[in-house]
Amino acid sequence: MKGYWPRPWTCEDGGPRRLCHPQGQSGIGIEPGEELEVATARDAFASDMVIRREPGELYALRHTIPAGDPLAGDVEGWVERLDPETLEPTVSSPRYPSGRYWPGGIAAHSNGDLYMVFGTGAHRFTPDLEPVVSRTLPIQRPYNSFVILDTGHLVTKDCDAPRGLANSTVSVLDPETLDSVVPEFELPEPSIARLASDGESVIAVGSETVFRLMIDLDGGRIEIDEAWRPRYGPSPGRGFGWDPVIAEDHIFWMDQGRNSVDWTMVGTGSDPDPVRLWWCRREDPESIRSVEISGLPFGTESNPPAWDPVGNVVVAYDAGNAVMRAWKLEGDDLEPLWMREGLAHAGHLIVFPDTRELVVQDYTDLALRRGPFARKALWPMLRWMGRSRAMRRAALPIGSDSIAVLDLDTGEEKSRVEVPSSSQAFLFPAPGFDRDLYYLSMTTIARVTVKS
Repeated sequence: MKGYWPRPWTCEDGGPRRLCHPQGQSGIGIEPGEELEVATARDAFASDMVIRREPGELYALRHTIPAGDPLAGDVEGWVERLDPETLEPTVSSPRYPSGRYWPGGIAAHSNGDLYMVFGTGAHRFTPDLEPVVSRTLPIQRPYNSFVILDTGHLVTKDCDAPRGLANSTVSVLDPETLDSVVPEFELPEPSIARLASDGESVIAVGSETVFRLMIDLDGGRIEIDEAWRPRYGPSPGRGFGWDPVIAEDHIFWMDQGRNSVDWTMVGTGSDPDPVRLWWCRREDPESIRSVEISGLPFGTESNPPAWDPVGNVVVAYDAGNAVMRAWKLEGDDLEPLWMREGLAHAGHLIVFPDTRELVVQDYTDLALRRGPFARKALWPMLRWMGRSRAMRRAALPIGSDSIAVLDLDTGEEKSRVEVPSSSQAFLFPAPGFDRDLYYLSMTTIARVTVKS
């Protein structure tokens, strides 16, 4: 993580390897008699992620919502610095026209500045969110965030989301100017998944193949490592893979990324097969394996699994069927640890290896409104009503989210609290600064603390 500001959780998933744990920070450590409580909740429509920089410095990526289909119209994106307790913005960047919406990303660079890649633009700010430089990216499709190499260069790519039909193009950006430092490189396949990096090479999950990209700055080119191209598709009933996790010896990812998500991912899988967890040795493409997570049809997800480097535990989930499962990696084999059915988690996970805790979300709503006919009738109306803060508040009795802390090794629940969010959390939460957590959904940012 040499390219990032040297503090915990200065980017999504805690680092470019997407391990989902805050390196250098202790866990919540919930003891008997303690429980979670919502200290603050802010209606923040619409939000993509929260990250940290220095202690007390909390940043949120925000965007506007177009009229009608939220994935069809043009949006604006910006960054807010939030008070870590009240969650109110203390300063904001300008708003940037960004083209068609897809979740982007922000990160704190080792040079101290903040970077945003959102829609068709890349932007650099001071810690006070004063603009330094901006650039329009070369492909007129949304770019889904970025990773920072050990050299400080940003690597980003466009994605043809949510269709996953057009090939993606990778760019390497100079951190000072945001200019491309090598010619843009078109992948052989579409890639909806976000990139992951070990600081030198970059992992891109295509629609059928996983690629390791070698960035040759001196030679001025990007190359695919032809000796390592594990192939996990195609299959008539299986959709594309999502964000990869780079563990010590293996790469993990999940498939079935295509869905028709609305206010929840439950029941929205588009392809008939069960969702699978895949893994492969970093130096042996022939070692690729997979396992079904729930075994249920029309499984789906849209984020990475989580990896615990202390206990060698990997956690994956089927958001479409509300099932979460954990295994222990023994050599190249996964030994089942636990399964939680009826746990409607869809967002990014947080792992605390030292306290053996796993932070999840769990959405509940009326099953009647998730039927195919009800959804088709309700979704256009809810998209319109969701623009009203009063309507979002009024919808809480018929659908709301919770944040829960589980025992990482057993799956047993240590504590949970309901969060006032009428939408399920799909994106990027963050650990807090002192035994607290930051919850994030498309409608809500909340601070959850421990109460004795």
